[in-house]
Amino acid sequence: MNKKTEGINQEITTKSFLQEIIETNITRRLIPKSMSWFGCMGGLSLVAFMIQVITGVFLMFHYIPSAKDAVPSIQNISHNVPYGWFIQRIHAVGPHIMIGMVISHMLRILFKGIYRRPRELHWVSGSCLLILTLFMYYTGSLLSVSNSDGRSAIPISYLYAIHVAGIPMAMGLFMGLHFFMIRNTGISEPL
Repeated sequence: MNKKTEGINQEITTKSFLQEIIETNITRRLIPKSMSWFGCMGGLSLVAFMIQVITGVFLMFHYIPSAKDAVPSIQNISHNVPYGWFIQRIHAVGPHIMIGMVISHMLRILFKGIYRRPRELHWVSGSCLLILTLFMYYTGSLLSVSNSDGRSAIPISYLYAIHVAGIPMAMGLFMGLHFFMIRNTGISEPL
């Protein structure tokens, strides 16, 4: 076999392998017929989180985490950065939508009794994600408020570090755990 034929065979084998993964993991997955949009709130919460990450990364380039420069940097984003007002509004309103989605997802889990065995750890990791989401909202709201004399119980640079690094890493860890457990036990059919 020459090198040209060997490369083509390897490409076909790789393509077949990828097609098998896609078919097995995506197209052949069974979703309960009774699944509704209300049952998609967990996935929509993930989408809302990703939107927050994307808009947050954009804002990181322009936000100055200091007591005297926080509000002026937000005003600069809103007035001088192209489409900054739009990105900033999405980032400011997004947590409200995300919290609503997470709470509605958890209420569905609670009322349908899906938190019971073998999914009790899903409930624990989901509860931790709700707490982290609320804490992320709280730290983000504090970042937009200026303390003009520069004295506060928690310096704004610490809040900023917690908001952009600490909480997102913890959320990523719990999301990974949450999705791993869901992948192993499967989604539950509504009762």
